[in-house]
Amino acid sequence: MKNKKQKQLSLFSTEQLGKKTNLNIEINKLDDEAVKKLLEDFQMVSSKQLATILSKQNDNSLRVARCENRGFTWYKHDGSVYYNLPEVMREIKVGINA
Repeated sequence: MKNKKQKQLSLFSTEQLGKKTNLNIEINKLDDEAVKKLLEDFQMVSSKQLATILSKQNDNSLRVARCENRGFTWYKHDGSVYYNLPEVMREIKVGINA
């Protein structure tokens, strides 16, 4: 059997890879007030923490829901699973923003 070298697929041409895009900092920069407002709506909790908040003994039911692609929206970072707490609370209609 011949040892054929396979060509790697490239999504971008070499010309596109060499381009640099200048970023307009004034348009994309967040001030301190905007960051504080963002943090109010974006608070991540681990799967175990959410299970405790929801008065569950453990996070097994959350794990099953993730495996079956149902339940709350979850995010993964460095191998750990996190949930956006305000989003979960709105979904179960708890709190002032429900």
